Amino acid sequence: MDIEQIERVVKLVESSQLHEVTIADNGQSITVVNNLGAQNNVSASPIEATTTHETEQTGSDVLQVGATYVGQVYLSEDDATDNLVKEGDHIQKGQTVCFIDELTRLQPVISNKEGVVTAVLVENGQNVEYGQPIFELARR
Repeated sequence: MDIEQIERVVKLVESSQLHEVTIADNGQSITVVNNLGAQNNVSASPIEATTTHETEQTGSDVLQVGATYVGQVYLSEDDATDNLVKEGDHIQKGQTVCFIDELTRLQPVISNKEGVVTAVLVENGQNVEYGQPIFELARR
């Protein structure tokens, strides 16, 4: 599977009523989870691998969006497009904010919080560990 196929699947799932789709091709598979649908469906069970690791700092309104995988972080969909999220951008719950290349699979990092990006804490292509902060958000 190439990145363009994955992007098309992600966009189709985001705009549909589907909760989860798994596609297999030549021994590779990808699962796309629509967290927006899960928020409206009480019986849906959350999948830990697709939720965004976020920590709240006590005494402030700052949230940190962290890496959900170990690997290289990519702030844009490909080298030819702008970063998905920049400082000053407002992000929504369920929005894909970056990707992490984990064992040659491109995994989306999906925000489960809403806020304004106050800092991008990593550089494109940088190696990240699970839970490492990628973005700081301020509550609206």
